Order: sequence, then structure tokens, then C-alpha cells
Amino acid sequence: MEKITELCTGCRACEQLCGKKAISMVENQEGFLTAVVNQDLCVDCGLCKKRCPQNAEIVKLPAKKVFAARLKDDKILYKSASGGAFAGIAKAWIEEGGVVFGVAYDKDWNAKHICASSLAELEPILSSKYVQADTCQSYNEVKQYLYDGKKVLFSGTGCQIGGLKAFLKKDYANLLTVDLICHGVASPLLFKKYIEWLGFQSGSPILEYDFRDKRNGWGLGYKYKYKYKSCTVDPYFFRFLEGYTYRESCFRCHYCKPDRAGDITIGDYWGIEKEHPAFFNTKGVSCVLVNTDKGEEVWNKYGGQFYTLESTFDQVARHNGNLLHPTVRNNRVREHIYDGIREPGWFGNVFAASFHPSWKARVKNIVPSWVKYWIKKL
Repeated sequence: MEKITELCTGCRACEQLCGKKAISMVENQEGFLTAVVNQDLCVDCGLCKKRCPQNAEIVKLPAKKVFAARLKDDKILYKSASGGAFAGIAKAWIEEGGVVFGVAYDKDWNAKHICASSLAELEPILSSKYVQADTCQSYNEVKQYLYDGKKVLFSGTGCQIGGLKAFLKKDYANLLTVDLICHGVASPLLFKKYIEWLGFQSGSPILEYDFRDKRNGWGLGYKYKYKYKSCTVDPYFFRFLEGYTYRESCFRCHYCKPDRAGDITIGDYWGIEKEHPAFFNTKGVSCVLVNTDKGEEVWNKYGGQFYTLESTFDQVARHNGNLLHPTVRNNRVREHIYDGIREPGWFGNVFAASFHPSWKARVKNIVPSWVKYWIKKL
């Protein structure tokens, strides 16, 4: 059998669809999970190729309404990456007896989709994880919950939502999908080597990490071991934001467009200080794109938890380019960024050693968010 697709996203839909268990997920040289077919077990039914969302695109819809939003609960807002849009919806969903699927780290720093049925289980899912998450067996779990009549909220990147829809094949009234405005995903292997390197730098293993810590306000500052730094001085974070470490399929993403995969799309409302200056807040602001009738029904039900302001797709997209197109591949850098990743000491000796932040980046590392905002206004 030929490859299932030339641009595998690692969503696992084919693996969980295959009745013969002929498909497994294997790490490629860069550390990304990729679908591999065992020809000894394959019966050439073609189901995997037919249902793969990379081969046959799922139905996607443009936003019906767009909002700027900030959660009224400051405690939960602080734990969220931006304005708490996901946290507010997910909390209300669980309080009504539903379950929520999202991404959390395990003890070995693998980012995985887990199911939360309580507010305590929801907390690890909050905030951003800038690494590709493993959907594990979540599609099968979602299907079982739906058959049992349970309300299910599934959050993830566009391709993960696409994989779930391809796996389920039909819509369910008790399923809500929430997709993220995604730049792209970095290798799980790269992330684990980064965490290991941070531990070596600080003298002991890393037990906590947050890409979006808010001690200096809403922005791109990360925290580990109570240390706070800006993304501009970090070799992993900076290169992620530059688009140097993304999976190859990310540069030809089917989901970076106005038509969205989820019932609701959420992300940071970057540029809010320009589009709606009075609504800016250093605690964070989310953009919420309501794409379907189901999404509108949910937002109308739960929107009272938020301070909201109606906006437009064009205003949000001006500062979130991945709503319009995929990240452009930097051929010179991307071609070799993962060279040698499996060699001992590679992250510190090669990846980190070759990163030299500019003086501007170093200044940004120590300037609080409110000062940056004041400068922007000037």
C-alpha cells in the first residue's frame, strides 16, 4: 500500500479507524509521530486513505460572529494564556455534567490529550503548550462518551479537530469542538530535550513549566522553577515563534484559513490595543470566533461569564496571520534545524549554542508588559 498521505499530521484517525490494527504511530527522525502501515496485516480496504482529513477535507465554516473576551473570574483568568475563553467555557461545561478533552503534560513531559470531568482535572489543561500533543486514544474515548449520551467538549489544533471529525464521520448534538488559532507545532522530542537542558542549566530536574506565565502581565513570558523570562531570549521558544521548528505539514496546513474546523475558534486577541484600545487589559484578552449554530448556542449560554465586545474577523486576522494562511517555511533554516537531534548533548551544544538573542531581545526580557503597552500607544 502507498503512503496514507504525503502530509501526515500525526492525528491518529487512521490508526483508530483500522479494524485490522495494521496502522501504528512511529516517531520519525525529527521526533514527530507518523502513521506507518504494516503490510502483513493490511487488507488494502483503503479506509485510511479515504477518511484521512489530509486527503479529503472536512467541512469548515467561516465565523458567524467574532468577539473580544475576558473572563470575569480573575483567579482562573490568571492561569489562562490570554483572556480565559477556553477556561470559562470548559468550566461551565463540566459544571453541567460534561467532559472536556484538552492537552496536559505527563510526568515525562509528554503533551497528551486527556479527559477532564472535574475542575481539578481541568486545571492542567489550561494555558498553552507549544509542542505537538499526542491525541493518544482520545478519539475512541470521545466516541464512547457520545454513545453513552455524555456531553463532550474536544479542544485542539485544527488538524486534531479534523482528525476527530474524520474518525466520527458524522456530527453529534452532544459534541462541541473548539479549535485553536495555531501557528504550527514543534517536535515532542525537541521539547523534551529542551526541558532536560533547562534542568541541567538550573542544576536539578524541571518539575513545572508554563509557556504563558502572567506575573508580568499578558504576553509571551515563560516560567520554570519560579524563574520568569521572555520568549525573545529562549532558544526553543523564540525559534518556535519564528516558525523554524514546525512539522512539515504545518507549512501547507488546511486549517489556516477563514473557514474554521471547530464550532468555536479561540486565540489571543493580539493587537487589541490598536483595534479596541479601551478593551485592552494586561490580564489578557481572547478572540472568540463563533462558527456554527451550535457554537453560537453555547456562546450565548456561557458568554455571561465574560466581559465581551463584538469585533470583526478582519480586525482579529490583521494580527493573527494564521487565520488567513499557514506559516511560511524558512527553507534555509528549516532544512537543517533538526540535524543531529538524536545525538547526545545536541540541544546544548548545537541548538542552544547557536542562538544569540539581540540586545533588543534582552531589553524585552526585563521590560514589564504595561511599559511595552505604553510604548506601543506612543
